[in-house]
Amino acid sequence: MPGISGADLIVRRLVAFPESRHILTLHLLSTPFLAIQAGVFGGMVPVLLRKHFVANEWQTTVASSALAVMAILAVFWNELYQRISTRRYLLLFWVFSVLPLGGIAFCNSPNTVLAFVIFSAAGMGGLNPLSGDILRSCYPPSARSRAWSLIKSLEQFTIVISVFGVGIWFDRDPHAYRIYFALAVVVVSIGVLLLGRITRQPLFRERLRTASTASIAWSLRDAYVNMSRVLREDRRFRQYETAFCVYGLGWMICYAMVPFVQVDVLRLKYGEAFTATQVTFQLTMMLCFVPMGYVLDRAGPIRASSWAFGWLVLYPILLMTATGPLTLTLASVVYGLGMAAVNLAWTLGPVTLARNPADAPQYLAIHATLVSVRAILGQFPAVAIY
Repeated sequence: MPGISGADLIVRRLVAFPESRHILTLHLLSTPFLAIQAGVFGGMVPVLLRKHFVANEWQTTVASSALAVMAILAVFWNELYQRISTRRYLLLFWVFSVLPLGGIAFCNSPNTVLAFVIFSAAGMGGLNPLSGDILRSCYPPSARSRAWSLIKSLEQFTIVISVFGVGIWFDRDPHAYRIYFALAVVVVSIGVLLLGRITRQPLFRERLRTASTASIAWSLRDAYVNMSRVLREDRRFRQYETAFCVYGLGWMICYAMVPFVQVDVLRLKYGEAFTATQVTFQLTMMLCFVPMGYVLDRAGPIRASSWAFGWLVLYPILLMTATGPLTLTLASVVYGLGMAAVNLAWTLGPVTLARNPADAPQYLAIHATLVSVRAILGQFPAVAIY
């Protein structure tokens, strides 16, 4: 078709409705900018702490678990999301999540790095309610998994390129992190502004849930009461969360041990460490996301998750037997194949299971909050045993 780019053709095939296509385009534009922050938490900071700042085991564990543990605040973010304008909400998200990244550029000790990492991780939970609302409001159920898989593929591609490049950069200049984290604030801020444009689109605004009239203070106090009520009343969602918790404990144990395998056991350089784990893992997921999106649209996120959980049993076995960069890379490939399904289902499962479409942000916030329980029960005992 003359005048239509390849990217436009992909978007048209995935999403039939013109309004959804426009929002998907904006979503795709915002993704590379926002992905920089995901790359920071996806293994970059723990390795930086361990190698450059000579952090101890517990400091490294706090860095690797910060995002998961601070997800306990996701239900609070959801209560805020239901009660203030999206413009004010995104401003709060930027202040609490994006701005602290710049503070790492001025750090000279592991404890100050950790302070900014924890602060930023606490704000990251604010992305979940908004993502759930965009998914349920702007994409038809029949194409939702494929649209999300395309977004996630672009996210992984950005993380692969950025982490690979940063690994080479940090090997050449150990103090390059000062420039990198200052630039990261600017780049991620552009992504937040593009997300703001989505929230001003008619398709999103016409389906926006009516703001609650309850006071913010009262709602925040009852956040966990509301979460407990949903889990108690929705048996199917409770079963889904139970399955994810069992799998997630194993995932958290493995995730906590990876920096020690990279630095202490295999003694890898920055480039080797990032390539054998994050780059390989993200690249594998990127290649599998779109095909897996078709699988999820047909089989559903719940069934696809169960298949992936079975496959991922191989990952800790390969991680334990890794003897160098090559075997660690193999473990990351196996890990990425299974996590392509889990990663998509992590977001799409709660959105699909929400009894009322308007409850999707709350369900996704509850799902994110329970990640913190798994992080506390999985990561810290694993490092204590180590």
